[in-house]
Amino acid sequence: MENKYHPLTPEEFNELSGFISTLGAYLPENRAHYVWSNYNRLRGENEPQPCNCGSSGAHWKRATDYLFNWVKDRK
Repeated sequence: MENKYHPLTPEEFNELSGFISTLGAYLPENRAHYVWSNYNRLRGENEPQPCNCGSSGAHWKRATDYLFNWVKDRK
């Protein structure tokens, strides 16, 4: 049976889905690494994580939008 959540396990998908559903305009600093590592993992990339400062907002928006759409496409 094919795992439609690959490369995530179903449990990891559920965790990501739950997290994304609670995310608003503000990314909690303690979840930045979680977001960026999943962003890289799902794209098969190894892009360095940007800082959490306001000037990196476009990078974080790109990452969270990607995760939101990735989850939405698999529901």
